[in-house]
Amino acid sequence: MKVPLKPHLKALQRVRIGETSRAGFLRLDLNEGPGLPEAFVREALAGVDPEFLSCYPEYHRLKGLLARHAGIKPENISLATGSDGAIKNIFEAFVGRGDRVLFTDPTFAMYPVYCRMFQARPLKVPYGKDLSFPLEDFAAALRPGLRLAVLVNPNNPTGTAVEPARILELVRRARRHGTLFLVDEAYFYFCPKTMMPWVRRCDNLIVLRTFSKLCGLAAGRLGYAAAHPEVVDGLRRVKSVFDVNALAAHLAERLLERPALLRRLTEDAAQGKRWLLSRLRAEGIPHVAGEANFVLIRSGRSLEPWLVRGLAERKVLVSGGFSHEGLRDCVRVTTGHRAAMERFWSAFLPVWRALAR
Repeated sequence: MKVPLKPHLKALQRVRIGETSRAGFLRLDLNEGPGLPEAFVREALAGVDPEFLSCYPEYHRLKGLLARHAGIKPENISLATGSDGAIKNIFEAFVGRGDRVLFTDPTFAMYPVYCRMFQARPLKVPYGKDLSFPLEDFAAALRPGLRLAVLVNPNNPTGTAVEPARILELVRRARRHGTLFLVDEAYFYFCPKTMMPWVRRCDNLIVLRTFSKLCGLAAGRLGYAAAHPEVVDGLRRVKSVFDVNALAAHLAERLLERPALLRRLTEDAAQGKRWLLSRLRAEGIPHVAGEANFVLIRSGRSLEPWLVRGLAERKVLVSGGFSHEGLRDCVRVTTGHRAAMERFWSAFLPVWRALAR
């Protein structure tokens, strides 16, 4: 018996993850964090025993710690399986067939995917070739009949960040038209330009955060949406009761109890990025620093695939193959602590010099 797929999903193209192992590589292709200290992980996992594993998770303590950390209340928080899980919950709860969804082009790939999945109508506002945020065009697109507006801040893959005062103007404009406004702050710790303080005052605002980047818990799949309690209640109606696993919640609790560790991770990441940028400037290599945990290196369109391939041969993975006009000559390099950046540089510079001859 052949069970037919929903017709609108047949043309939905998805990236296949896990086709090859990345073990043994320096993985600078997915914007992951550099990882938590081993001593912290061992200490945190010491509290995991058979009884812990046999029970369904409880979330009240994690929500309390998150609320204190973010300056909001527990009733403003909806946990999710990574921020991309929160995005799917938002689409399930608030976006239906034919609804219009506004976002920039390019942006995080899951937004156009979920538009196709839920049969929404995407309205894309393109970045210019200089990768500056198209503020006026985005504001002009906030018109009646729009269901959801999305702003990733800083944006992936451009690295662009928008000042909170400008975003607040957009949020208020969207509210006048009955539009939900989603600010995706997956890269918050690398660029603390946040809309979180406005969650309790703007009932159409949703802010997303994740533990997959600086916090080093990409394997745990943990994120959250912060919003007005009525929005949070809407998300609760579409979520699985125990969607966030207890191990991820446990590790996040331990991490939130250690603000000094978060500060150290933030500074280590900033130092590593500064070190790499200083080397790129010294060599005169064209690049875009951006405000997230990655750097765009402009290699020239003809050399970009050769640079990606040459680094992979040296066990270093970076991203390329971007379709946007302003990014076609770029490779995206995830930044991390200095030791990782030094390893990247020792592999990168010989490849770059050989290609530049």
